[in-house]
Amino acid sequence: MQWLLTLETNEDMISICRVMNIFRRKGLMIATLAMTDGPSGFSMMAVVESPEAEADHIFNYLRRTEGIQNVTYYRHESFPNASFVFIDSEADNSRVAQVLKAFPESKLIFASHGKYLLEVPEEKRQEPLSARFRNPAFRPFACVKTTRVPVRRDLAAASA
Repeated sequence: MQWLLTLETNEDMISICRVMNIFRRKGLMIATLAMTDGPSGFSMMAVVESPEAEADHIFNYLRRTEGIQNVTYYRHESFPNASFVFIDSEADNSRVAQVLKAFPESKLIFASHGKYLLEVPEEKRQEPLSARFRNPAFRPFACVKTTRVPVRRDLAAASA
């Protein structure tokens, strides 16, 4: 089964080495990998092949590994169940422009070297997708596990 993983590490490169070693030891077959740096460390996104039975174990293993923070696991799904779109545009940014035009309220979650992850609003997922989104460069995913604390919009609005 195809999964998309996003995670953040501290600024120590050994944490990235640990992630790559975990991928190797756990038998994750990497289809796509992108990484970027930020003020507090590195962010990584990978599309991997792994049996569904291993998903919980790998998620828990990663979230407990020293130097790794904010692990999120996404399962490959079809629309309308998927709320995220992974785009592998390589050097062709027009594909991202197509998605943003079709889903103007989308939120960019990750971007690095032609690899993008967008969150598509729920009301837009109900619309039928055109044939261009059946392209293998566009892969829909649904979030199944995350260590991130969800932001409650009603509390944020009340405190403003």
